[in-house]
Amino acid sequence: MIALALAAFLAQESLSSKELAEAKDLATRYFAAKTWDEKAAIAAKLEAIDHPSKGDIGSLTRHCLALIRRGPTVDPRGAVQKCTHPDFPGTFALSAPASAKSRPTGVFIGLHGRGGDGPGAQRAWGGASPDLIGVFPTVPDTAEAAGWNTERAEQFVLAVLEDVKRSFVVDTNRVYLAGHSMGGFGTWSAGTHHADLFAALSSGAGGNLVQNALPNLKNTPIWFYHSKDDNVVKADWDIETAEQLAKLKAKHGPFDYVWKLYDDIGHGMPRDGVKPIVDWMAKKTRSPHPKHVLWEGTRATKRFFFWLKREKPGGSVEAKLDGNTIELAGSTTGLEILLNDRVVKLGEPVVVKVDGQEKHNAKVKHSIVALVESAAARTDEQMIYVARIKVP
Repeated sequence: MIALALAAFLAQESLSSKELAEAKDLATRYFAAKTWDEKAAIAAKLEAIDHPSKGDIGSLTRHCLALIRRGPTVDPRGAVQKCTHPDFPGTFALSAPASAKSRPTGVFIGLHGRGGDGPGAQRAWGGASPDLIGVFPTVPDTAEAAGWNTERAEQFVLAVLEDVKRSFVVDTNRVYLAGHSMGGFGTWSAGTHHADLFAALSSGAGGNLVQNALPNLKNTPIWFYHSKDDNVVKADWDIETAEQLAKLKAKHGPFDYVWKLYDDIGHGMPRDGVKPIVDWMAKKTRSPHPKHVLWEGTRATKRFFFWLKREKPGGSVEAKLDGNTIELAGSTTGLEILLNDRVVKLGEPVVVKVDGQEKHNAKVKHSIVALVESAAARTDEQMIYVARIKVP
């Protein structure tokens, strides 16, 4: 197996000019595709010419970066914006420093509580960190009891974030998510399912309805608080979550969280306001390629998580990176490892072990499919990968 993989690597040739043009056309179509089935069909066509040289990858990466930046933008002069995604015609309040058009700037997303709206959340959170782009969406379906906890609501928040990325120079390693009450529930939901997108989270007076996804916070700090005398949302969920995080920390090593249990603020915010929380969050920076990843894949639409990919939800997986050696444990069916020069040294053999058994030990070829899929999935230059290993 190793000899065959090495031979294939050495035999890798540059794309012809015709193939390079075809690859760029297919990449453009992939970005424009509306459904996963359409994307899969285009990826299958890319598979047929997936033998790029390093130079081809450089050219295609520049093409994908241009595609990432292409698309509708929002007008920063307007206080209330409309999401440009046709499937999510919701609104969000926006504030941004003037420098955000030219200098990498972090993003703070604030989720409102039940009966509130984006401008209300902006008043509650917006003044806490004027150096960040403030984004405060209004929940898509105000009559929906689940509020921010639905997958559709999560996708709306992500679509709003995409609008902001295209409209400003966003530091994607400094994107923050916070909410109170119903917004606190939403922070737990979106923040755990999509933990790889955020530098830090904060949930107040809410509750975590996705306890099984807590391992995803291995690399994503969270500050959460609740009060024992809260008669609107009982503190039990957050108390249980704190216990679960302590167990995860004991088993898997560091988890970065602050847990505050009050007894005298009811359903309100801390007496000293939210600025200490936002200041704590703003000091956090996402590591886009962490050495130790825990992934509980529970959302069908969540196919990428840090440098891992899976087409369908498939249970728990743990991945550890040590130099050019990757150790996997748990459910690895359908799993792909995504690579670039910041994850491993691509010019050297990559070793993959599954439950202690070596499954791969060879140099890894560059891949157009890995590049296009990862670039389109998160429109995040920090998370573009140019090679892949399909785990046996």
